[in-house]
Amino acid sequence: MLGYSYCKDVVFIDCMCNNGIYKDLNENLTHGTPIRVSKIISDAMKKFPDKKAVLYFNDFDNENIDELRKHLPEDTNNFQIKLSVGDGNDLLRKLKPELLEKKNLNYLLFYDPFKAAIDWDALSPYFFGWGEVILNHMVSDTERAVKSATRFETIKKYEQTYLTAIENLVNLQGDKNAYNNLIEKIIKDLQSNSNREYYLVSVPFFIKTNSRIYNIIFFTKNEQGFKLFKKTAWKIFGGKSSNQNTHGKENQMTLDFEIDSEDKQCYYVSDIADYIFKTFKDRKNVPFKEIWDLIEKHPIFPCEGYKKEILKDLRLKDCQVHKNSIDFFEVKLWKK
Repeated sequence: MLGYSYCKDVVFIDCMCNNGIYKDLNENLTHGTPIRVSKIISDAMKKFPDKKAVLYFNDFDNENIDELRKHLPEDTNNFQIKLSVGDGNDLLRKLKPELLEKKNLNYLLFYDPFKAAIDWDALSPYFFGWGEVILNHMVSDTERAVKSATRFETIKKYEQTYLTAIENLVNLQGDKNAYNNLIEKIIKDLQSNSNREYYLVSVPFFIKTNSRIYNIIFFTKNEQGFKLFKKTAWKIFGGKSSNQNTHGKENQMTLDFEIDSEDKQCYYVSDIADYIFKTFKDRKNVPFKEIWDLIEKHPIFPCEGYKKEILKDLRLKDCQVHKNSIDFFEVKLWKK
């Protein structure tokens, strides 16, 4: 965004940042989001002296902020870090008039609450400004605890997060997809009266036991940001849409090319090719532009960085790939 003339200021907000120091799988210390982001933006601002970046980091624990302070780059004329201790939702309320009413400003808000606790009163205004929101939705917490919630405070937390009665959440019987769909629906409902196009991506994360613990939900009104997020997510996961272990099932033949199953949590390049084939089958001379436009608008599939692999898979389906277009033919299975 810094390269665009209309963008004068950039803001990054992590209102639940922790101390920025973690251990990896080998027990080695590694830097987390606030430290990595700070160093990247600090270096970037050296190339844009006429613009300004402000980073806000907040945590409940004063010790976390004290530790984080030790690892952050120094402020400069156009780069500033602001640290605070307290409720991250209070910080969002405080920043609302300063950020959302300012022109030529782009922001990225990282909202990572402890367990499944979303304060929509504080968060929702940020879906209306010219910025982007990354929301960490802890579906594993809801799956595990909502059915046994009895305390008033706990019930209130879940009802506030999903904007629905606790009975409705219990009736979903631990369906993580259903819980995540509720969060996405709340965001979509916020945009129901808006005439601006928006993009929404949800990426699941799994632990070693192959259990999904949370979904990263990304919201933007910038098409380039939407494309970049999908491309980056697939790159992080090694050329697929999540880190779920599918135990080789991705290599099994599918006969109906159905890729919209609620149970499927990991997609591969072969799924992108299947989706394209299903969409354009029996058509000839389909321009590449029409094909790539289809994928660029898809909520999960990326386009850039995977075109050669997609074309290779389409050739395996007997599609005729020309210089600027593709002929699609339906796969026929013959019985002996």
